[in-house]
Amino acid sequence: MNKDENELQHQSVSEKFAVIVNILNDAAFNGAADITPIDKREFNLYDGSNQIIKFQYSTGSLTITWKYKYYQKEIVHERNFTESRNLSIFEQEKIANTMIMEMKQIVDKHKRDVLGM
Repeated sequence: MNKDENELQHQSVSEKFAVIVNILNDAAFNGAADITPIDKREFNLYDGSNQIIKFQYSTGSLTITWKYKYYQKEIVHERNFTESRNLSIFEQEKIANTMIMEMKQIVDKHKRDVLGM
């Protein structure tokens, strides 16, 4: 926890993971979402639509929780990325693209299930 405090003294958690935030914002919200800080280690990415992405950072691990609502039925996809203290731009891009790929498959299945296909 002390390492987290030191890391977040000079930058916010959203700045620390800015590459991931920007890629997910573009993919999920066409770049229109706002960052809403919850506390020093947590924030939401949201634009008022049917989905919200929550970022939580603690003890060197980043947890991304992506909630998506379709016809009043919500799905939640959560993924924990350990060893997230010093991610390169390439590693942040890989995390964002992994979340996008996984969420696309989950949403497609969810839509088929809701529509009874």
